[in-house]
Amino acid sequence: LGLGGKQGSGQQWMPWVHLDDEVALIDHVLHTVEARGPYNACAPEPVRNQAFAKALGKHVKRPAIMPAPGFALKLMLGEMAGLLLGGQNIQPQRTQEIGFEFKYHDLKTALAAL
Repeated sequence: LGLGGKQGSGQQWMPWVHLDDEVALIDHVLHTVEARGPYNACAPEPVRNQAFAKALGKHVKRPAIMPAPGFALKLMLGEMAGLLLGGQNIQPQRTQEIGFEFKYHDLKTALAAL
């Protein structure tokens, strides 16, 4: 129906990354001698879930008007609902420290490139 909206309160942070940046990051890590350990494959500008739903709805030209209430997600998904409702404000600090430069810093630009 294309009525997707925020999940729960919509205030939870939502890391995201454009596929081109993720592939470029993997390549960069594989070719960087000093790269060791884990790296966050997420854009440097995370957004809140509500903003993500609104931006995605606008991009696909469908309204993001039907929220998924937290209690409904908990009923349907049980403990797994925590993955949608908990959010993470992740930053790619180590990723940028090894010289990786993101092509898509903000969600609007990333969606426009799809």
